[in-house]
Amino acid sequence: MFNSKKKETVEQPDKVAELAAMQEENARLKRQLTNKNNEYVLKLNRSLDERGVSEERKTLIFNDMLKNIVEQQEKHLTARKIYGTVTDQANYLTENPTTREQGEVVRSEPWKLYIDGGLLLGGMFAVIYGLQGMFTDVSNEAAGMRLMVLILNFILGGFAFVIITKYAPVPGQKGGFMKYILATVLAMMLFVLFVTLGAAIPAVINPIVPAQVSLGIGVIAIAAKFYLKRKLNIRGTLF
Repeated sequence: MFNSKKKETVEQPDKVAELAAMQEENARLKRQLTNKNNEYVLKLNRSLDERGVSEERKTLIFNDMLKNIVEQQEKHLTARKIYGTVTDQANYLTENPTTREQGEVVRSEPWKLYIDGGLLLGGMFAVIYGLQGMFTDVSNEAAGMRLMVLILNFILGGFAFVIITKYAPVPGQKGGFMKYILATVLAMMLFVLFVTLGAAIPAVINPIVPAQVSLGIGVIAIAAKFYLKRKLNIRGTLF
């Protein structure tokens, strides 16, 4: 359970050593658990796996929990009495940072951030153009969104948000703000440039998307963004 078969990507050597030490400590603490508490931890581990919680984060979670469980079981308190049901605790841990995580920035893998950002930015523009088209004269093509623009909003929006998130300032750390501003400006300039080029593609292969269709796509995309954020436990996003 605590010796991960999944290879986590950790950039800092110090963090690798710290996680390895915590994994060893977790294994030692687990051997001290009563049968009932051990069963609780095993079920919680499976529940966190189902929610897509990474092995790195589970190491942090159990390092905090196991210390407390071992201490409290000497007072005849079970893990269930301390943390509630496995389902309740899994839901809480999925939606809230641990004490250790509150002091650091935790971000999901780039592909998760890409999906989250693409759905958000693409969905927002689809909704805006859809509402604009519905309240504007249908003969006015300026109110509609070209098909390639709609597609590029989703594709490029993901890249833009990955870049912006990567350079987001870390709370409590000095510096980095100018890099964040420059990265944000550059990402949005490239986004606007390529989307503009997409609008210039001939109308024969780049038709106007009906306002109702655009609005529907936008609403579905934004709903999918929040659903996947919870389902995949996407952390470190801007929204």
